[in-house]
Amino acid sequence: MRLATTCIAILALCTVNPLATRAEDFLTQDTNYQASAPESVLSGDTTAYEETNASLVSSLLESNSCAPGACCGTSACGNAGCACGSCGCLDDSRLCGLFMSDHEFDNFIEPVTNPLFFEDPRSRTRARFLFINQDIPDDSILGGGDLQVYALQVTAALSERFSIIAQKDGFITLQPGAGPSTDGWGDIATGFKYVLIRDTENQFLVSGGLLYEWSNGSRDVFKGNGDGMWNFFVSTGKELGCRTHFVGTFGYHQPNNSSQESTSIFYSTHLDYMITDKLYALWEMTGIQYTQSGRRLGVSQEGGDLINLGASNVAGHHFLSMAIGGAYRMNKHLEFAGAWGFPVTDRKDLYDSRTTVTASLIY
Repeated sequence: MRLATTCIAILALCTVNPLATRAEDFLTQDTNYQASAPESVLSGDTTAYEETNASLVSSLLESNSCAPGACCGTSACGNAGCACGSCGCLDDSRLCGLFMSDHEFDNFIEPVTNPLFFEDPRSRTRARFLFINQDIPDDSILGGGDLQVYALQVTAALSERFSIIAQKDGFITLQPGAGPSTDGWGDIATGFKYVLIRDTENQFLVSGGLLYEWSNGSRDVFKGNGDGMWNFFVSTGKELGCRTHFVGTFGYHQPNNSSQESTSIFYSTHLDYMITDKLYALWEMTGIQYTQSGRRLGVSQEGGDLINLGASNVAGHHFLSMAIGGAYRMNKHLEFAGAWGFPVTDRKDLYDSRTTVTASLIY
């Protein structure tokens, strides 16, 4: 009777969570136990046998730390309880894990503002639809107005550590206050990212990589100037407690033609707080320090992360912005986010305020 009850419990567990491999292992252990102690069972002394069955069932239930509601919501594949297939942790039989995102850090939210250079430290395959509406200060060289960006960002995880990234592209519309409206394609930036530290137990990552920006865009929207630009970056992420996450990026922009584009370093930080299992609040900050001026335009303003004017009088200048917003994660494959940003320093350049909206499809 006790053996039948145990089998029913295992089958019920497998119905709500696909742990067939663990169930098979349990039944194998149960059979091995009967074979190893037949005398005690046949003699009627089943106490030890029943206690072992109960212990194994309890262990199987408690080890299922991948189930929703587990502490911090993190998976623990490799610890007893999460079914690991022949392709590895979080097995996907369709592609045997090929291009699969690293889902060991699913509670993190991808940064929203500075979307072209604020790099998520995780290795993921995802397509992110991006919309930006930026108001331009009235006292800027463009005399106010606004601009919009419509873009699709793509990353492809070749492993849990290495990924190919294409973060900068899209179509730009510009409505300056001191001139006619115009539009055109932005430059494309492609590169790679490698996860240097991947600590799933402590939910900590450090990644490094580079992006190369091609000068292929339209000059009507201040793109296509120069001879390309290198962006070297380091990103890190850390879970703080069970509901808060920090992400930070530090990078360096080095143009091939420093007379056509300015040189700068940048840093971005992100904090999110998990209000519910799906809803997040977030805060972000981005700073840009110009280290060398260009010689393309004789002005003292730059275009921030979206535009490089090659201004001739910006070396030593610093720009800082902050943003508040939120994110909604429907599941591990679909995520929406939005944020509103504003300058903190007196220096605004072409940035009076910005609204950023993203929708991500994650594999």
